[in-house]
This record gives sequence, C-alpha cells and structure tokens, in this order.
Amino acid sequence: IATEPRLMPHLHLSLQHGDNLILKRMARRHLRDDAIAFCEEARRLRPEMTFGADIIAGFPTESDAHFENSLKLVTDCDLTWLHVFPYSKREGTPAAKIPNQVNGNVIKERAARLRAAGDAQVERHLAEQVGKTHRILMENPHMGRTEQFT
Repeated sequence: IATEPRLMPHLHLSLQHGDNLILKRMARRHLRDDAIAFCEEARRLRPEMTFGADIIAGFPTESDAHFENSLKLVTDCDLTWLHVFPYSKREGTPAAKIPNQVNGNVIKERAARLRAAGDAQVERHLAEQVGKTHRILMENPHMGRTEQFT
C-alpha cells in the first residue's frame, strides 16, 4: 500500500458489521478494533486513503447497542463510500436458523440511518476536495473518478 504506485488510495472493505458479537455470529475473522487499526495504519502509510465498506443492518439478534456500534464504525474508520445492505433471511443459511430475527421495519430504519451516515461522510469528503487538483479516469464522456474513487 505504501510503495506500490499502481495501487490507488481507495480500498473497499468487507466489514459487514461494527459489533464484535455480531461479527462472531456472522463467522467473520476480524473484530471491530482490527478494522479500526487497519484503517489507521493504511492512512498512516497513505494519508490520502479513502475507504468503502459493506455493512449489513439488522442481522439476527442485532440490538440497538449492536447497531450503534456499526453506526459509530462509519466515523471510527472514517468510511466514505458505504454499501449498506438490509439483512434478509435466506432459507438454508445458518443465519436463518438464529432465533430473534430483527423486525423488518427496524431493519429498514437502521439501513436508512447507516445510509444517512454514509451520505454525511461523502459530503465531508467532497468539501475537503474543494481547491485540490486530481487525476481523473473518465468512465464515460460525462463521468470520471479520482484515484480515491470520488
């Protein structure tokens, strides 16, 4: 990350959640503090680094406190480009067998709050770009992206 010029300063992380108990129930191999430490180290090596992340709202047994840990992870990792997914039960999966499925309306509300947090992060990031010059990769005649995926 620090020395390879072909690697752009944007990484998309498959975080999934911001609470250790939910991460364990998802059978993830990282903890909340691992994600935070990784983002801090990547930014130490490349201060211009931005992060995208996948986050699921409403995984079975997710309490208000568990959800707040995911919401706080957005700022703790300074995530900019979020892909928020509302949990949906898929028959035959281990998660479908977990009791205490979260109410669908609660899932929608939590997903909306995560998206709003992501939108606020994008606004902050865009404001930081004012006055800066970037190299752009044009994807079509009307749209391009910076090296940070902006």
